[in-house]
Amino acid sequence: MKRYKTLEDAQIELIELLESEGEFRGTIEELAERLQVRPESIKPLLQLMRSSGDIVFEEIEDELIIRPSSLIPAIPPILTEEQKKDVEKKLAEGHKLIACSYMGGVQSRELRSAMGKRVIIYFRSGSRVEGKLKGFDRFCIKIRNYMGNILVYKHAISTIVYKP
Repeated sequence: MKRYKTLEDAQIELIELLESEGEFRGTIEELAERLQVRPESIKPLLQLMRSSGDIVFEEIEDELIIRPSSLIPAIPPILTEEQKKDVEKKLAEGHKLIACSYMGGVQSRELRSAMGKRVIIYFRSGSRVEGKLKGFDRFCIKIRNYMGNILVYKHAISTIVYKP
């Protein structure tokens, strides 16, 4: 009996496929075989990823055309000079970069690996907050520090770093 991947694994694999190849052109069956999922799981997967802003896709007759979405945020995702220096210093100390504006949907895999660890979140506004990563979803991140639990909306984040 053939084992199929979970939709979350298929989502990560599709993001990696798009990062390496730029786009996918083919049938639903071809995509299902590449991602090792059932063909009936492809449309819900694509709709989920489109709703989260990870991809755009077209269906022309039997062919799918899938591309990574290139949404331009209203606020530029640029770190201030002070933040850049701080991030470079943290990376030199052995911290790992979790999320940056150009990382797209791969961030959920990195955030899972940082669960329970101390993270530093840099905001687009220029401020930052440190704390232990307690949870996350598509729109926000929950951390805990000396002030208590803090809910941070992802659209306000520029970069996240943590020490593995």
